[in-house]
Amino acid sequence: MSRSLLGRLRRTAGSLRRFVQGSSIYDLPVSVCEPEKSKVVVLAPHMDDEVLGCGGTIARHARAQADITVVFLTDGRLGGDVAVRKAEARRAADVLGVRTLHFLDAQDSGLGRDTRVAGRLRDTLENERPDIVYLPFLLESHPDHRATNDVLFAATRGSPLRFECRGYEVWTPLFPNRAVNIDATIDLKRQAMGCYASQLAVRDYLHASLGLNAYRAMSLPVGTAQYVEAFHVQELSQYRRLHEALLR
Repeated sequence: MSRSLLGRLRRTAGSLRRFVQGSSIYDLPVSVCEPEKSKVVVLAPHMDDEVLGCGGTIARHARAQADITVVFLTDGRLGGDVAVRKAEARRAADVLGVRTLHFLDAQDSGLGRDTRVAGRLRDTLENERPDIVYLPFLLESHPDHRATNDVLFAATRGSPLRFECRGYEVWTPLFPNRAVNIDATIDLKRQAMGCYASQLAVRDYLHASLGLNAYRAMSLPVGTAQYVEAFHVQELSQYRRLHEALLR
């Protein structure tokens, strides 16, 4: 390993350690969150992230008669045929009870370099005016997942929009402060993920996701739930400050 790379790794580790130890996210109490009837927007960097990260919660919102919009930021070209993936996304949405989908079609694995997607997202958010926005948590390991946060902050810069951000986990366990019992909708999550046949042919993402959901049930009192989706929840302004602290 080169000295320059080692130095960068040490600086990154030190920055993250200071961020975690100096912030309230390290040992937040986890409370049960009941998905409500509200205006909900789900940001998914790729088609299937919405199911893996919060599919059971989306279905619970739908059962509460929430108005749910899922926004796919990239076109998924590196994960297969784009038309196939969009068709799979529509079938999964039908299973979960989502009525509105938007495809912003940024380049897969290039979300952080796209200069137009933030404007498109801003138009969507201003039209939908959500109470809640779900998105991959800002410490996710996948670059498109992290870039989703950058896109959201760019889209809302200078905007009067106010909503609650609920960060979800796909590739990287987060520091949760909310937990949603998805026992009643776990079968819908399975069915929705089953719609993504092109992705399951590559890897059993569903198995991994359900394992994480089973583990997260340990955050609640014994016997409360078998499957839980965990979130880090902050108002937009607070979530932005959390992101800025990490960048520093």
